Amino acid sequence: MVDQKMIARIFTDFRNLYTGKAVAGIHALCEKYKNHRMLMALLSNMDEAVKLDVPAAMKEIYSFYKEYRGLDLTDEDWAVIVQSVARMATDNGDNRWYRGVILEIVNILESDDRERRRIAKEVEKEMEEAARAAEQEAA
Repeated sequence: MVDQKMIARIFTDFRNLYTGKAVAGIHALCEKYKNHRMLMALLSNMDEAVKLDVPAAMKEIYSFYKEYRGLDLTDEDWAVIVQSVARMATDNGDNRWYRGVILEIVNILESDDRERRRIAKEVEKEMEEAARAAEQEAA
């Protein structure tokens, strides 16, 4: 599962780098986060990033992430996510940097959702096996 605190730190460290508040440079961040895919998305298409208010865009994207992280997402939730991401990208002029960052957030949400579903299936299977074992023992 994705470390949600790490995503928050990546966003904070990148924003500080972008706004000039950070002492560490790009190389140091890449080493610190081992080229994490979220950091790589933030560092990509910087020629497009400069066309936006990056701190405001990051705040919007991270707020979106916080709304859905850690949830068991339904098909309806995914439909809303897809619609919201499309609208957010359009509202930001289909900016390549923005689109890449928001799509990486969706990838992270999807990866977490898949992992949660896998774990839930494993737990369900273990519970069914335990129930069968208890029934056999009682018989």
